[in-house]
Amino acid sequence: MKILGINISHHTSICIYENGKIKKLYNEERFNLEKNWAPDEKNFEILQSINQKINFKPDFVCYASATGSSTVNKEYKIIEQIQKQLKHPPYFFDNSNHHLYHALSCFYFSKFNEAAAIIIDGGGAVSKKFSPYREIQTIFYVNKKSIVCYFKHNTNRMYQFPEFCNEEKVKNYAYNYLNVYSQKAIGGRAFIEGCEKIGMKGTDAGKLMGLSSYANSKNKFSLNYDHVKIANDIQIQTFNETCDLIEIAKTKSKNILLSGGYFLNCSNNFKYVKKYPDLNFFVDPIPNDSGTCIGACLYYDNYK
Repeated sequence: MKILGINISHHTSICIYENGKIKKLYNEERFNLEKNWAPDEKNFEILQSINQKINFKPDFVCYASATGSSTVNKEYKIIEQIQKQLKHPPYFFDNSNHHLYHALSCFYFSKFNEAAAIIIDGGGAVSKKFSPYREIQTIFYVNKKSIVCYFKHNTNRMYQFPEFCNEEKVKNYAYNYLNVYSQKAIGGRAFIEGCEKIGMKGTDAGKLMGLSSYANSKNKFSLNYDHVKIANDIQIQTFNETCDLIEIAKTKSKNILLSGGYFLNCSNNFKYVKKYPDLNFFVDPIPNDSGTCIGACLYYDNYK
């Protein structure tokens, strides 16, 4: 069976999934040449990647998105157009699974048999349970048969503890974390708000990460070093945050998956590996939202 995975939010992408394996992955911006492109339901007609690369009618389509319940009508309008383009194959869409799709995509590439997955970005899905608050940090335990969430931090500073994870050690770590970070912008959201503070676009969060590397080069370059300090402060804060999340994750597994747009942060990624030599880290090769179309296919085929 040929399944087509499609991410319909920013970093729009498609993948071909067949017999349990990812065969192809295409980013829409490589075809329309618009960086960070996302479809708009008001003037959207076709995906160029499908038009140029998909010459068959898929047996099934799995859709992924990054927004959730607040924009569900917009998303279904986009899906309607894509379904028309594909000649209406059956499809699956659950817009509350954004972080879960990151975790499954990373797990697929890691070749681990089991792992704890840490997902951090600027804002994932808005589930009905937590609406209108978006997931920012999530930890899952995943193996080849199941995936379970045992830690979640949303933009309203909420935590979620399913029955799966009532261990006192995890609870203590989590509540300590809440006390430290409850009033701060966290994860990728901290970089987005940092960008806005200095007059950059929120989509330039990666540039702010890069700017932090100039913290020890004062007066050597023609830079605004007040902005460099802001970038470096956020870099340090998010490193410490993530170390606390690693402490929670390692109670479940020594295999640690890192995914979500925040983990495009190569500098901090290296520091985690160096600080925790006894853990086995795997960074998602597609940590931004392009990889969620893969996760959607994996979820439907193996975990739903």
